[in-house]
Amino acid sequence: MKRYLLLALVIYLLLLIPPAEAAFTIDKAEDITNTSEACASCHGDIYTQWKKSVHESSLLHSIDSIYSFIVDGIEKDPIRKGLSQKAELMKCLNCHAPVMEYASEKFVREVVDAIKIAGGKSANPESKKKAIELLSHLNVSCYTCHNMKAVPQPHAPEKQTVYGVKGGKNTTYHSTKKTAFLDNAIFCMQCHGVYTAPDSERIICSTVAQSYRDQYVAAGGQTTCQDCHMRKNNRGHTFPGAYVPDMLKEGMLLEVNARAFKTQTYGEKKWIPAAAITVDITNRAGHRIPDGCMWTSRVLLTLTATDEKDKVIWSAQKEFFEPGLDIEGNRRYDTWEVKDILDYSLQPRKTTTEKYYAVFPEREKLVKIEVKLVYIHKDGLEFPVQSERKVLKYN
Repeated sequence: MKRYLLLALVIYLLLLIPPAEAAFTIDKAEDITNTSEACASCHGDIYTQWKKSVHESSLLHSIDSIYSFIVDGIEKDPIRKGLSQKAELMKCLNCHAPVMEYASEKFVREVVDAIKIAGGKSANPESKKKAIELLSHLNVSCYTCHNMKAVPQPHAPEKQTVYGVKGGKNTTYHSTKKTAFLDNAIFCMQCHGVYTAPDSERIICSTVAQSYRDQYVAAGGQTTCQDCHMRKNNRGHTFPGAYVPDMLKEGMLLEVNARAFKTQTYGEKKWIPAAAITVDITNRAGHRIPDGCMWTSRVLLTLTATDEKDKVIWSAQKEFFEPGLDIEGNRRYDTWEVKDILDYSLQPRKTTTEKYYAVFPEREKLVKIEVKLVYIHKDGLEFPVQSERKVLKYN
């Protein structure tokens, strides 16, 4: 009980912070002991959902890219080296750990050191463990969404206020205000899209927002982020995305048609078994796929034909992806280096059709065709999405 009272006091103090002022300074890890735990004393179910979400580990989830920005960007780029370390770091943490806006320069240096240890390869296990523990408190917390980002700019959230879609009664620790903003896709687009820093640098960490607005809504789509990622199937504050297989399966439909026929090599009179294969992939999401942390992500379509003994006799594949380019036009995988994109992804509200003309060995009487869709985040992390099989027979 004492623990929750202490945590409630912490969130109370945070809610007193005027967003445009530095009246409260985070100077050590203890100042950011997970304030979402304080909310759990009244909102246990929502807290349990949030604990399962990527929001709960938003900094650690992207540690590789943030580590690269510090080591290869902030510390090596001559221009960035002369700028405020905190201002540069907030180009990542404004979304991955917004509460760092209130961090002292001393604590910023501590967090930078922790990121270098947690994201590096040379630290000893004990040091890495301590670094990860510190960084685990930096995330997209209840306070992030229900205060810091709950009011559209240029307005600022009120002190000691929690904003919600339904509103509610005031409590001992905070007042409660109703707002429609949290139920609007624009609310999510604050972070799930191209971020423009105060110095006007554009950070293309994600293009979900732009894809949603320019391709989905522009084509007549009316479903919001909250409809799919919260309300549907009572997903609530788990906010499932591309790391949840069920979401991937809902987002992509696969239909395969295969027609058996026989062909001839020009000038010969032998009939050879062949197939005309049509693959339709429908993107049912409100944005392109893949998207989000997309610079290594791709959707892989594979087609494999086997004989009666399961020996592969024909295969084909295609990748759908969104490569990021730097200012020189070179492909990059670290977010901070990406300034432009090429788009070879699956577009929202559209069906992508791929056609194949497959020729098999002359002897084949039966051919089994298997078509698979796999979502690959990076090497070693992939999810099967859809598959379909066809059997073709030849006289």
